[in-house]
Amino acid sequence: MALIWLWAFRLTHSYFRREEWKFGQREDWRYTKMAKENPRSWWLLSFFAVGLAQQPMLCGITLPLYSTNFSSTPFSFCDLAATALCLSGLTIAGFADNQLRNFMLENERRGQQGEQKIKILETGLWKFSRHPNYFGEQLWWWGLALFSVNLGDYWAVLGTAFNSIILAAVTVMTEKRILDNWTAERRSLYVEYRERTSVWIPLPRFGAKNVLLKKEAYQALPAE
Repeated sequence: MALIWLWAFRLTHSYFRREEWKFGQREDWRYTKMAKENPRSWWLLSFFAVGLAQQPMLCGITLPLYSTNFSSTPFSFCDLAATALCLSGLTIAGFADNQLRNFMLENERRGQQGEQKIKILETGLWKFSRHPNYFGEQLWWWGLALFSVNLGDYWAVLGTAFNSIILAAVTVMTEKRILDNWTAERRSLYVEYRERTSVWIPLPRFGAKNVLLKKEAYQALPAE
């Protein structure tokens, strides 16, 4: 429960800091996108895909808490490993969010002073992963699931696995949004960045062997 409270505090703080300490000022861009693409059936889609569907997801990813709450098994080395994974996930997600925020604040400052903005964030954890915040979040949930595995409740990882599948889909949506909405110059840079950088798991930079092959694709991108 202490780990859950740490996770909740980190995520809540990150949300309000991003929204400049306001509540409900902006709608999630994914919901806005679905509404624009489905104007006539949005009320139905909103109820099932946004409202109703998230409830079993929430129950699923918290199944490990059910296991641990009704268990009297002594704390073991496997539990210690699960705790370490949870704390590592929280730390990675926290660092990634802070680095992203600093990047955005720096570009805001540069814009106000008429300086050239930094096109792509590829320093810190973002040098080794395109979505280190997502990786940290997933590491957290799989660390929590390990508590159940240690108790023999393997079924409790089903919700965690489903959550990973959903986040994989969100990752694809996020990158598509980048390539659809960014300027041609930034999109070309991001394609290069994507070629040499891991999606989730922080890994050493890949070679640039395929980057030049994308040059024709860059030139085909529409102008701003």
